[in-house]
Amino acid sequence: MLSFVARLLGLGLFAIGVVALISDGISSIAADAVIMTPLSRSLSLIAPDFVDRIEALLKPLIGEAAWVEWGSAVLAWPTLAVAGILGIFLMLAGAHRSPHPARNHAGFPT
Repeated sequence: MLSFVARLLGLGLFAIGVVALISDGISSIAADAVIMTPLSRSLSLIAPDFVDRIEALLKPLIGEAAWVEWGSAVLAWPTLAVAGILGIFLMLAGAHRSPHPARNHAGFPT
């Protein structure tokens, strides 16, 4: 069940990454320059105070210095990279790997 949830969440995040890739590609063609939307801007389009709520939640947990160093850096990364890579990681983590059946020297299952 947990692997199904990981695969489903990974597929959703990967789809968001593909949509962000297409959106940034269209914007880049229109502007005749490479445009990559940062994660903070994408999150603020979903809910205007979402980034502030994330900061208020994580800053006490990880500390002020870690938030300044890492939190703002992650929020500046392109949305397509964050969602796509995290989605691929979750899909791989939830992949069901069944053991191979034992085979004899002729290649037939025993």
